[in-house]
Amino acid sequence: MFHHVRQCTIAGFGNIALLAKLWSNYIIPLGYYADSVRHALISLGASHRSYLGDCPDEHEAVEAHVYNDIATRQYAIATRHAARDLQNLDSTTIRTSLVCCLIFVCCEIMQGHYDKALFHLRSGCKMLTSLEEAATQMQTTAMTTRQKCMAETVSRYFDQLCDIADMLSCLAFDAAFLMEEDAVIPDLSFFFRGNPETDPSQPFTTAAEARYDAHRMERAFGSALGFTFRGTFRPAISWSSFLDIPEEPSPTEDDYLEEWAEARRLFKGWSSRLDLYIKNVRSNPSATKDELWEAQFLSFIQKDWTMYIQHCERDLEMSGQDTFKELLEEAEALVLAYASMQKPSFTLAADVIPRIVFIAAFAGDAGLQRRAVDLLFSMRRKEGLWDSREIASVLESILIARECDLWDREFEKVSLPRLAGMLVSLKLCDEARPLPLATLIK
Repeated sequence: MFHHVRQCTIAGFGNIALLAKLWSNYIIPLGYYADSVRHALISLGASHRSYLGDCPDEHEAVEAHVYNDIATRQYAIATRHAARDLQNLDSTTIRTSLVCCLIFVCCEIMQGHYDKALFHLRSGCKMLTSLEEAATQMQTTAMTTRQKCMAETVSRYFDQLCDIADMLSCLAFDAAFLMEEDAVIPDLSFFFRGNPETDPSQPFTTAAEARYDAHRMERAFGSALGFTFRGTFRPAISWSSFLDIPEEPSPTEDDYLEEWAEARRLFKGWSSRLDLYIKNVRSNPSATKDELWEAQFLSFIQKDWTMYIQHCERDLEMSGQDTFKELLEEAEALVLAYASMQKPSFTLAADVIPRIVFIAAFAGDAGLQRRAVDLLFSMRRKEGLWDSREIASVLESILIARECDLWDREFEKVSLPRLAGMLVSLKLCDEARPLPLATLIK
């Protein structure tokens, strides 16, 4: 199972996945000599293997049960080793503990325990804030041996800690949009590397670089919007009201003006560099299939944000419905263009699913919504806490409830996890398929 993680799980993240090299070049090698990390990775491998074989065939179901048992046993061993590490704190055990938090998040996601995944996510972030406090107090106050160890770890391994903080921040960012909550984790900006100003006339050199800068840009939009596609509108607007948002307020007219302007500035620079990169890839006769798909994927992200920005600023060149239709066609082409997307896949960054959910939730047209839900069902893809089939099941239940007049549009002013909880309580979902989203309800 350890080798399954290296050869299949991490390989499935793809070249464009945020910080894929962190896993390949640091976390996997760490597993060869750190017991806690090794057993955590074995647990993740078993969970991932169970996910790949998750289908109604009886033989596969038995096999999945066996892998789940392995995952549970290895997880318990990993947590015992991790607890021991924390009792013997040094620069190595601090970093192995952070890595274990990250792996535990992945394990709990694979097992459908989203609440526990969030717990480990916050535990890792809490450890990072403790490291920050120790580092900032080093020159000003008397320190304990433990604090000195933490401060020295920050000084010696700052780049590694920045990579881990970026990965945890990415997971938290996607969770925040799913839960529509602003403060999922504490501020980790101490560990964000300074981004030098780049020349917008220079293209990105790789798709991975473009995706990382996109995360920085999206983080700025998330902060401005309160991590909800409903934006800053109060009271909250329902999905069915998105295409008829009120004239007041909007992100450009309220207290978020400065944050919105900064996000727009980052988006403009990112778009300029991306356009040049995509042009270079598409004009390169030796570009691989993967490189062309990555360029198509980045273009999809760009069009998605362009549509959202134009709608919020009331600058759409065509009707909202036509824009949603065009975006959905882009999504369908993107998914169909890559054969591996038809197989079960797991990655950490929520890149594709939230954008299709946005169409399914806010389009307002039953035909477009149905196409978006069908696309989610066909994907069999997990992106962090975003599971395409689980969310499709929630949206499908809502569409059915609407047709039967069992649904109150006011329900659509709450987040997807709360909607999942409502569906469970109203018995409007398939009881044979649990909804892990509901575990995120406080």
